[in-house]
Amino acid sequence: MITIISPAKNMKVVKRDNVSLSRTMFQDKTKQIIEKLKKYQPYELETLMKVNEKLAVQAFLDIQNFDLNKEGTMAILAYDGLVFKNIGAENFSIEELEYVNNHLRILSACYGCVKPLDEILPYRLEMQCKLKLNDKSLYQFWGELLYNEVYKENQIVLNLASEEYAKTIRKYAKQDQFIDVEFLTYHKGKLRTITTSAKMARGQMVKFIVENRIDHPEQIKGFDWNDYEFEESMSNEKKYVFIQR
Repeated sequence: MITIISPAKNMKVVKRDNVSLSRTMFQDKTKQIIEKLKKYQPYELETLMKVNEKLAVQAFLDIQNFDLNKEGTMAILAYDGLVFKNIGAENFSIEELEYVNNHLRILSACYGCVKPLDEILPYRLEMQCKLKLNDKSLYQFWGELLYNEVYKENQIVLNLASEEYAKTIRKYAKQDQFIDVEFLTYHKGKLRTITTSAKMARGQMVKFIVENRIDHPEQIKGFDWNDYEFEESMSNEKKYVFIQR
């Protein structure tokens, strides 16, 4: 079973000794993206990325300093969002890092499909960004590559990514087993997805998978973090629903 998650917008530089890092799979594609982004000035990135001036300047600096030959950070430690904070990979043993590296993929607009132990550099780029490469959107630019990489061993894919990234796989996974996971909370009498809670739960589920060496979707149903419980009546073979009681 392979689990997919989204990247985080915020990133950090972290060092961890005694771990061998790998290079990302699609170096040439990443180089093309960065070369295009290097042509933009901060004020242009502000519009392109729909961010404020401060974030645009930081994105500009990261892009200008981006060099695939530079030493980077372990991907699962580099991203600094709620999902990754809840995975807590900084506390993983060497064995747990090896396990997560074999069973988790981070989908990225810049790098494509990232393994947790891949070495990456800081960047800011969302898949829905209107950047054009040879008149192609980022979705068109990556095409089937991410799908092919995720499904190359014909494994079941557990989707813990946002739809922005999940659809890079979903579009092509016609006959493949692709399982969405939803985390719902009762709010004002209705079941809703509370973004903050759902992101935390996604990270905790990855942690649960790693700590329990889960390799089949059925085992996911035992996940019960923060009062989330599997809801059989709302679930099927393509969607697992967890409700916060």
